Amino acid sequence: MNSDSIELRNRQLWRLTRALPGSHPHDNYRPINVPGRFDRRRLLECLCEMHPHIGPNQWHRWFAAGHILLGDDPVSGDQIVRGGEQYRHLFPDTVEPDVDAGIEILWEDSFLVAVHKPAPLPMHPCGRFNHNTLISMLRLVYQADDLHVVHRLDANTTGIVILARTRIAANHLRNQFDAASIDKRYVVRCEGHPPEDFFLRDDSITRQRGRAGSRSACDCGHSAVTRFEVIERNGNGTSLLWATPTTGRTNQIRIHLWAMGMPVVGDPVYLKNNQLASRQTLTVDEPPMCLHAAELVLNHPESGRRLKLVARDAEWIASSLLRDVISTT
Repeated sequence: MNSDSIELRNRQLWRLTRALPGSHPHDNYRPINVPGRFDRRRLLECLCEMHPHIGPNQWHRWFAAGHILLGDDPVSGDQIVRGGEQYRHLFPDTVEPDVDAGIEILWEDSFLVAVHKPAPLPMHPCGRFNHNTLISMLRLVYQADDLHVVHRLDANTTGIVILARTRIAANHLRNQFDAASIDKRYVVRCEGHPPEDFFLRDDSITRQRGRAGSRSACDCGHSAVTRFEVIERNGNGTSLLWATPTTGRTNQIRIHLWAMGMPVVGDPVYLKNNQLASRQTLTVDEPPMCLHAAELVLNHPESGRRLKLVARDAEWIASSLLRDVISTT
């Protein structure tokens, strides 16, 4: 690790993202990838099936405006597609929502980069976000690298994220995540007081997304296991916990606590009383979601040695007890 190089990149990041790159009007292109099952069908039919929440009238308006492209050429809804083709959806004069751009590079070598991800900040281009995302901002200072995302945090979750700098390193790290050989530990503040100091949740999680991209606990979905340890129970009716997921399902920690009736404080989707909201990403002015990826321990892709990476505390972590616990682990 070269601390001088990291300091230089952090200064560059601060300078390049001080004015958010997606906050000026720009043409935003979103990919439309055609699955093989749609081979030789009309493009409009494919789009309506791939995006059932968008009606055909809206697609007709986008086609008429020339906003659905193959390469640089507008196409019609009658276009016959081939499986594997990629079209583009143009959103002109896009201004992306504000995000927290306070990214900090914590570790860098020839194989991987570890960063502290602030929130709200999406990991990669999706929906309303393109330039105002973690991967897009990091590529401003790693222009010679093809950075590979090997795991993800929700837009509203803070903490440690690792990215690979080579394809070989990416495959090595993904294999570790798939084999659950990377140790992950989160700090979370939840509503309510768990009755036990140590407990395990193994609720399976639905395969299909619901409203606002949500999932839920079920009997026949993806297996998911999270171990919890209470750090402190607070007088305001909340608790601070360590959460150690041994699987990596979408929204796993949030869903396991929500299923217990103890949702994560500040969660915009999984609410109290088993309620779901209809939006995903918080604004920069809203209170934070209290979920923080505090630690990752992995096998280095070159040396094979165990490498422990620790994120700095999120601002909402104000517990002196928690700092004492961290200092002794």
